[in-house]
Amino acid sequence: MSQKNANNKTSSDSQPVTNRHEFLKALLRSVDSELLLEFRCIQPETEKARILWARTGEQKKLSSVLRQTDTLNKSAYGIFFSPCPRTQKKGTADAAAVVPALWVDIDCDNDPERRAVSLARLHTFEPQPSIVVNSGGGWHAYWLLSEPFALESHAERQHIGNLLQGLFAAVGGDPDYAKSVASLMRLPDSINTKPERNGVTAAIIDFHPDWRYSLSAFEWLASTLGKPVLKRLDMPSDSACAPLPRATLDYLNQGAANGNRNHALFDAACQFRDAGYSQDEAEAQLIPRHIADGSSGENLTAREREARATITSVYHQPRREPLPTTSQNAQQLVHALVNQQRAAERQGQPTAEQIAEAVKACAHLDALDWATQRQKLKTLCGDGVRITDLDRQYRQARQALERERLQDYAEHEEYLEAGHKMIYRHITYRGPVERVVAAWTGTITERISQINDDGTCEHIAALQLRSEQQTFTLQVPSELFGDEPALRRFIAGHAGETFTVRAGMGKHLAPAILSLSGEYPRRTNYRFMGWAQINDRWTYIAPGVSVNADGLGGTPLETELDTRLRDYGLHDTSCETALAAFRALIPVFPKQLAPTCIAFALLPIVQRFFPAAAPRPAIHLTGTYGSGKSEIAALMSNFYGCFSRDTPPAQWGDTINTVETIGYPLADALYWVDDYKNIYADERTFTRFLQSYSRGMGRGRLTRDSRVRQERPCRGTVLSTGETVLEGEASVLSRMLVLEVPPWEHRDPGGEALLHADALRHALPGFTIRFAAWIAQQVEQHDLPSRLSHEFAISVQGYRDKLKASGITMANTGRVIQNWAVLVTVYRLLRDFLASINADDLLPSWQDAILETAQSVRQERASQIFIDLLSQLLAGGQVILDDSMQRPREASPGSTIVGYRDEAYIYLLPEIAHKEVSKIQPLHFSAVAIGMQLKEDGFLIPGANNLTVQRRVKGNRVRFWQLKMGCLGDDGNVICDTD
Repeated sequence: MSQKNANNKTSSDSQPVTNRHEFLKALLRSVDSELLLEFRCIQPETEKARILWARTGEQKKLSSVLRQTDTLNKSAYGIFFSPCPRTQKKGTADAAAVVPALWVDIDCDNDPERRAVSLARLHTFEPQPSIVVNSGGGWHAYWLLSEPFALESHAERQHIGNLLQGLFAAVGGDPDYAKSVASLMRLPDSINTKPERNGVTAAIIDFHPDWRYSLSAFEWLASTLGKPVLKRLDMPSDSACAPLPRATLDYLNQGAANGNRNHALFDAACQFRDAGYSQDEAEAQLIPRHIADGSSGENLTAREREARATITSVYHQPRREPLPTTSQNAQQLVHALVNQQRAAERQGQPTAEQIAEAVKACAHLDALDWATQRQKLKTLCGDGVRITDLDRQYRQARQALERERLQDYAEHEEYLEAGHKMIYRHITYRGPVERVVAAWTGTITERISQINDDGTCEHIAALQLRSEQQTFTLQVPSELFGDEPALRRFIAGHAGETFTVRAGMGKHLAPAILSLSGEYPRRTNYRFMGWAQINDRWTYIAPGVSVNADGLGGTPLETELDTRLRDYGLHDTSCETALAAFRALIPVFPKQLAPTCIAFALLPIVQRFFPAAAPRPAIHLTGTYGSGKSEIAALMSNFYGCFSRDTPPAQWGDTINTVETIGYPLADALYWVDDYKNIYADERTFTRFLQSYSRGMGRGRLTRDSRVRQERPCRGTVLSTGETVLEGEASVLSRMLVLEVPPWEHRDPGGEALLHADALRHALPGFTIRFAAWIAQQVEQHDLPSRLSHEFAISVQGYRDKLKASGITMANTGRVIQNWAVLVTVYRLLRDFLASINADDLLPSWQDAILETAQSVRQERASQIFIDLLSQLLAGGQVILDDSMQRPREASPGSTIVGYRDEAYIYLLPEIAHKEVSKIQPLHFSAVAIGMQLKEDGFLIPGANNLTVQRRVKGNRVRFWQLKMGCLGDDGNVICDTD
C-alpha cells in the first residue's frame, strides 16, 4: 500500500470532495489510451438504454460524451460506466481488457442505520477502500490497483469474478449485483434517477488516489470460496431438531458430483426441513456448499440465486417425518433382537414376524448400513434364512417406504430467472428437473385496461424483454398470453430473432413470464373522447375532465389518446369567461354560415342521443386561399381542445386508412381534416370514406388466420376544409354539406374580430363542459332522446314542405333534408341551453342553405348531368333528333342521330345517346342506371315491363326512352333540327 499522505480527501458529512474528472483520472491511470470506456444510460421505468463510447486517452471525446450523459441524466436516464475498459464496443465479459480497481456496491435501501453500519464496515475493512461514493441509496467503494490487471483468458476473468464475490460477501455488498468484469457502476456526479431516491446526486465522499494495492492483497477473498463449508449449528441442548442423515452430512462435507448437484442440494434441503431447521439455517449451510461445488467457469451469483430458489421451493412443501431417527431405531431394534436371542437360546431362532419387523425398520438405511445389519440378522437366523431372502425383504420394505413418501409428496412446478434465462423447474419427489425456456427474460411491468365507449375493454400488458445485450418494452395485447404461437410471433416480430423460445418449450413461455412478473401494477384508462355510462350515469369523458349531470366530477378519469390527438382536452373556466369566448367567436364566422357552424361544432355532444334514423352529417368548408376557412375550422375545434390553423388533427394528405384510424377515438368530438385536394383523395377513395363514415363502418379486412379484423371506423364528426370539393358525385354532396366561405376581407377586413376571438379561444372548452353537463341533465331528468326524436321528425317534415314549395322534387333529397334537420334540432337545443343561463341573445338567428344544397345535389345527379351534356351536344349540332321515324334523314357528316321527336315526346336511343355523352365526359353510371333516375325524376315514361318503349323505324322495331318534351328544353325548341 502506498503512503496515505495529507493530500488525500475525506468528507465525514457525505459532501463531495472531488469530481468525476478526478475520479476517472485516478481510475484510468496507467490504462492503455486506446481502450474504450462504456457509458450506459438507462431509463429506470422503461429500461430504455442508450450506450455511448469514448477512448480513455481521448480527453476531448471523453468530455463530449460526459456532456451527452449530463443531458440524458436530466431526462431521467441513470448514468453507468464500466470500471473495466473494453477492447471493443461490446458490454460482454470477453470484451473487458483490464481491471484497474476492485469495487463493491452496497445497497442500504436508503436506511440511515444500515448506511451508517455499512460505512463503518468499509472504514474498518483491510485494505481500506481508495474511493467511497455516496450512491443515494447506499455506498460504492473502489480499491485502486497498483497496476491494472490484464484480462487475457476466461480463467482470469473468472478469477476476478471470484474476488468480487468474496469482496462483496466480506463487506456486505448487494447480493443481487452481478459480480463480473462486465458489470457497470453508477457514474459519480450523476443524479440517481430511481423514483425512490428523490433525485439525489452520487457524490464522492472519500478520495485517496494514492492508496493503491497489489491484486495479491485480495487473494484470500477468493480462497474462502472453495473451503469446506460445513459448520456446526449452535443448537440448544433441548432443541427439537432431529439429527441429520449421514447422506446429508456427507454432502455437506464432501459435496456432490457434477450432474447430481441439483438433486443433492434438493435432498439435503428436504432433510434440513424435515429435521426441524429453519430456512435461514438451511441456507447458511447449503448455499455455500452449492457454490463450492461449482466449476471455475460458472457464475457464482447465478449459483447463489439457484440455491436460494431451490431451498425456498422445498420449504414451501409440508414437512415430513424426519428420517435420521429411523437409522438409530433400526440399529437398536436389531441389537435388541440379538440380545434377546442370546438370552433365550433354548427357545430357538427368532420368528418370521420378528425378522420382517427388523428388516422393515432397516428400510431407511443406506446400502452400507444395511449390509452391516443384514450380517447381524444372518448370523442370528443361521442357515434358516438366506441373505437373498433378507435382501428381497429389504427391497420390498424400501419400495413400500418410497410409495408412502410419494403419496404424501405434492409435485409442483415453478419458473425462475438465472443468468438472463427463464428456467422451468419441475419439483418431483426424486428432485428438481430443470429446462431452459428461453435465453432471455421477460416480465410484465404493468397491465393497462383500455375501455371503449361501448363498454368493451382491451387489456394491454407492458412486457419488458431483457437479454445480455438488449432491452425492449413491448405493448402486448393480453389475449396473446392465451395463444402461445401468436405470442411467440408477436415477440419475435417486434423484438427480433434473438427473442425466440427453445424447442418444445413454447407452452411454458406465457406461464414463465407471468410467474416471474409477480404482482405488477394495474391501471385503467379510457381510449376515447365522448359519452359513456359510468355507474348508470351518462358521463362525458375527455382528457383532463369527466362531466356528468352534476358538472365536473372529482378526480378525472384517466384518458389516453393517440399522439396525433394530443391537442384534445377540456379544462374548466368561469361561466362568464366561457360566454365571452362564445360571444367573440360568432363575428368571425360569415354571417349566413354562423348558425350552421355553431350548431355543427356542438353536434358531437348531442349526436349520440338522436334516433337511429338520424344521419351523421359532415361539413366541408371551401373557399379560395386566404379566405380563413382553416381559422374557422380551428375555432370550431377549440370547443374540444387547443387548436390553431396550423394544428389540424389530420389532413387529407394522409392515407384514408390513417384518417379513419385517427378519427376512431373521437366518439363524440369534432374531427377536423384539413386541406382537401383531388390529388390526395381520388373520387373512388373519397366516396368510399364518406359512405363508410355515414354508416359508421370501417374498412373490412381479414387477419392472418382469415378472421374478420376489428373495424376502427371514423367516429369523429368530420369537419373538412379545402379549396376544392369533389364534383360529379351526388352521393358525396348529399352526405357532406358544402359551405362556401367568402373572402376574409369581405367580413373582417382588419382582422379585429379574429384577434378578439383568438385571445379568448382557450375558454371555449369551458362552454363545452357546461353544455355537456346540461345535456346530461336533460337525459336524466327530461328524456332527451324522446325530445330529439320528436323535434327531428318535425324538422324533416318542415324541410320537405320547403323543398316542395320551391319546386324541387327529387327522390334523393331525403339525406339532404335529414342532415339539415339534425343541425336545426341541435340549434334549438343550444338556444334552450343558453336561455337556461340567461344568454340566449348570444345565438344568431337560424339561417340554412338547404335550397342551395338540394340544387347542388341535383346538379351532380347522374341523370341531370346526362341531360345537361346531351342538351349541349344538341345545341352544338354534334347530335340531332329527327322529326320522322318513317322517313328519317341521313345525318350530316360529324353528326349522330340519337333519337326522334313528335309533338308530345322525345324518343331517345339510350345506348347511342349514352355513348355520345361519354365521349365528352365519362359517366360513372350505366345507361340503365341513368334511365332509372330519369324515371324517378318524372322525365321518363316507362313501358309496361321495361324502361323502354317499342316503336318502328323504317319498318324495324326499335326500343327508345320515351321522355317528356320539356326535359331537354322549352317545347323542344333547343333540341329541334331546323333544317
